[in-house]
Amino acid sequence: MTLPLVVADASVVLKWFHAAGEEAVEPARAILEAFARQQIDLVILDLAIYEIGDVLLRVAGAGPEATATLLGALTEICQPVMLSGPERATAARLASEHDLTFQDAAYAAVAQERRGRLVTLTQELLEAKLGVRPEDAFA
Repeated sequence: MTLPLVVADASVVLKWFHAAGEEAVEPARAILEAFARQQIDLVILDLAIYEIGDVLLRVAGAGPEATATLLGALTEICQPVMLSGPERATAARLASEHDLTFQDAAYAAVAQERRGRLVTLTQELLEAKLGVRPEDAFA
């Protein structure tokens, strides 16, 4: 049986490690729990490592060691993937069509190309209807 595929962007993955001042923490963590219970397949992009590292260091006030430890734990939980050639092409098209950053479009492209669902809190992706909020991930 094929499990539903969820692509989680950095705005969602961050909530797995950092809750202070964040919205939708419980629904975001429910995605991780569903993966742990083998109810979904989960994809995160290598790009998420860099985005989350920035937030941990610059916004959350985590030190270098804590940041490295958390990012290491993330890669143990779910091995980040790089975009394939077709996914890069789709990302470029989506970025152009929806006036998105290539980074944001990359998450949507992976979800589309792999026939999954993008879970995000990024307003631009939600407005373009390229992703759903964490609380709607299983709807």
